[in-house]
This record gives sequence, structure tokens and C-alpha cells, in this order.
Amino acid sequence: MKKNKQHIVDNKNGDCFRACLTSILGIPNDKKLPNVSQKDWWSQWDNLLKYLGLEIVYRPKDCWMNGYWIASVKSKNFKNTTHAIVMNGLNVAFDPSTKKRYRTGQSLLGKDVVQGGYSLVVNDASKLHRLQQIVFLYENTAPFLTPNH
Repeated sequence: MKKNKQHIVDNKNGDCFRACLTSILGIPNDKKLPNVSQKDWWSQWDNLLKYLGLEIVYRPKDCWMNGYWIASVKSKNFKNTTHAIVMNGLNVAFDPSTKKRYRTGQSLLGKDVVQGGYSLVVNDASKLHRLQQIVFLYENTAPFLTPNH
């Protein structure tokens, strides 16, 4: 997993979900990728994930899963809003916030903070190589895109 921080910390248009999803996918939290501030952000992610052979599934409240998954939790920074964090089973794996965060390793089971969860499911294994290609491109071309190179 690649731990991507948020670029935007906001109570309506933050990019915590994008930071979590890209962390699990192992790619950078690229500002060109869909975010909640865009009108059709969910369908854009859905189409991209289908291209990669994946699907994202939401489960309300009783959402505890094995492995990495995205939890929708009560925000520690804003009232009456949710925040996305990466879980590994019952424990916090990573919180992308640059402000107040859930502690890595902390179990959230039994605490009334998890509102629901998102997991990635393989729906076409023949397309998974595409994700590896994207990761390879990011890892091997990004240094050459900086102005100092």
C-alpha cells in the first residue's frame, strides 16, 4: 500500500476518499483523478476500476472486512461530516488527513465512528495487469517529469 496524504482538506470537497483509494491501488493521489467535487466522480471511478478489472462495493454499518478497505468514519476535523480512512481488518492502517487523524493500529470495532465501508473486488482477473502497468508508469516516469530533470 502507498500512503497518500490528502491534497484538499475540506468538509464538502476534500479528497480523502481519492487518497485512500489510490493508496490501496498503489498509485499517487493524482489531482487529475476523480474527486467528490466533480459532478460524475463516482461513475468516473467506476469506469476506471472496471478497466482495471476491479469493482468497488459499499457496505453500510456492518462492513468489517479482512485486508485493506476504506472506512467512512466520523470526521475529527469537521462536525456532521464523514471522512475516509484505510483499514486493515479491524485496525486503522492509514488516515490521509493532514490535520487531526485516527491513530494507525487503533481498532475501531465497538466504537461508534464507522458509518460504512468500501472494498475492492476483482471482477475480471484478465485485466489486472493494467493496474501493474499504471503503477510501473508512475514509478518509472514521475522523476523525469519534474523540472529539475
